[in-house]
Amino acid sequence: MKDIYLVNYSVKGIKSLDQLVSLSFYKKTISPNPDTQEYNIKGIYGMNGSGKSGIVTSVDILRNILINPGYLSNPIVQKDLDEIINKKTGKIFIEADYIVKLSKELLLYRYDVEVSKNIAGRYVIFHESLAYKKATSKSERLEGLFEISDGEVIFISNKQKTDSFPNILVNKTMNLLTTASLCAIFYEKFLLSDFLDSNIKKSILVRDICTLYILGRKLQVYIEQSDNHREYITRNSLEYYDDSNKYKRDSLINSYLEVENTYLNVISITDNIVPQRIYPHFEENVQKLYDFLHIFKTDLRKIEIDKKENGDFWICDLVMVYQSYKIHAEFESTGIKKLIHLFAYLKDMAQGGIVFIDELDSNLHDVYLCALLEYLAEYGEGQLCFTTHNVGPMDVLKQRKKSIDFLSENHKIYPWTTNGNYSPSKLYRNGMIEGSPFNVDSIDFIGVFESDREGE
Repeated sequence: MKDIYLVNYSVKGIKSLDQLVSLSFYKKTISPNPDTQEYNIKGIYGMNGSGKSGIVTSVDILRNILINPGYLSNPIVQKDLDEIINKKTGKIFIEADYIVKLSKELLLYRYDVEVSKNIAGRYVIFHESLAYKKATSKSERLEGLFEISDGEVIFISNKQKTDSFPNILVNKTMNLLTTASLCAIFYEKFLLSDFLDSNIKKSILVRDICTLYILGRKLQVYIEQSDNHREYITRNSLEYYDDSNKYKRDSLINSYLEVENTYLNVISITDNIVPQRIYPHFEENVQKLYDFLHIFKTDLRKIEIDKKENGDFWICDLVMVYQSYKIHAEFESTGIKKLIHLFAYLKDMAQGGIVFIDELDSNLHDVYLCALLEYLAEYGEGQLCFTTHNVGPMDVLKQRKKSIDFLSENHKIYPWTTNGNYSPSKLYRNGMIEGSPFNVDSIDFIGVFESDREGE
């Protein structure tokens, strides 16, 4: 395994998920040298509306809570959360278990966070905590590292009695812990400002919070445009601001872009905003993208970058070059455009990232999809969890461990395990999974499309 591996993930209170949904990414017993390669891919299957996209969206929320100290202060995020947090629960709860390989030991951490509305009607962090144990221990008990409730530190670990960092951390985060996580504030107040002196760096608590921050950085989330509501939320937020409020309107746009553009290696089809100082790095990424796309389109000769100067930035579009013609990437097939969008995420997983992708199969041919999964399963150094409706990849996934979860219409997870001669696709197609879409029969449509008027 790489330095960090996600072993369990649970969420309740996002979109249609009003009950706790838990995903397992590894076996319960953890050895000193865990072989995670057999467990590095998971596909989540379920009918429309079962909550698959909600799970992926919640990971994006967790990621931002961990690494973005201004996340909950963003008015667009507040509106977004108001739309996607489950109306029945009124709050979202997330819990993540992850193992960390250190030089001399393997540790298992558990982080949980609850976001709910305060008396002012704004979403805040109501509760968060971090605990740990030796990953190889058979005991279920975890030792607390910190616990925060309603903005107050109610417990913080100080195993080294001479360690001054816990007190410094409490003072630095005072009155900030409802609008940002301890981890995100630590990043802003200590890592960014280089506040950590040599004594503080020796603190065990610094080590533990750093692992949580690294987990946040490792998480990468791709959400299909139809399920990414920020553009809609932004547009509706800006309608109240005319030219007389241009400054406030532009501030909203910038805060939105700040949230959206945290992953700088993503290549867009149009309007890549690239600082001139890192343009050579962008060129290298585009060349890698060409190498990737050329596997699927062997007649593709190269990808040109159409760039326009804008201050200290280049605004870059992609132009696809073939034998006898050129075409702007915007006019490529939907499948090729999907591969362009996914490239950075697949690359990140191959290099050790923890990547969640919603609707991986949309607009992708079965052959492309299965070949990609086979490669990532064999050579990927990170983790990939994706939602899909396509049964084709099941033949690839069934060879892996803990690789297929079925999510029923009542939001329960049914992990696939070997069952005699049955294949997971056969179980799914035969409606043997509760809430399976294949429980629908052709006769169910009788009367739906016929005319209401006689004689037509």
